Order: sequence, then C-alpha cells, then structure tokens
Amino acid sequence: MTVIRLDAATLAKFAAAAGRVVVADESGNPVRVYQPLSPLGPDPEPVISEEQWQAILASPVKYTTEEVIEHLRGPGDR
Repeated sequence: MTVIRLDAATLAKFAAAAGRVVVADESGNPVRVYQPLSPLGPDPEPVISEEQWQAILASPVKYTTEEVIEHLRGPGDR
C-alpha cells in the first residue's frame, strides 16, 4: 500500500468533495479517480416503524443455500 500525505488545504478539499474525486496534475490532466466510501462512515440504518419490523419478523423468508447461490449467479450464469 502507498501512503500519500496531503497538506491541510488538499485534505480539506477531499473532505468537502461529494462523490467521485478526480485527481489531476498541475496542467489539469486526470491522474486518478477516487470514489470515497462516505465522509461520515457507513450509511445509517433505515428508519422503519415498529409495525414494519413486526411484519418482517412475522413472515421470514427462508431459502436453501443452493437457492441463494442460484439467485446470486443471476440469469446469465445459469
């Protein structure tokens, strides 16, 4: 792994960026494109009502391992 140290101004630009970041040389030629995970960490848990939770828990869907693998393969891999 390579570590590149950023000065405070460049780090602030990365922190303020939303979405993909194109890193360019002094002439403006793209060098790399980075897709940050999230400046605030992982996405928060979805907000659902107690009734929705109860409905999910009351009717669990069960699949066999083979059914899950078949689903993950998708239609082009069958």
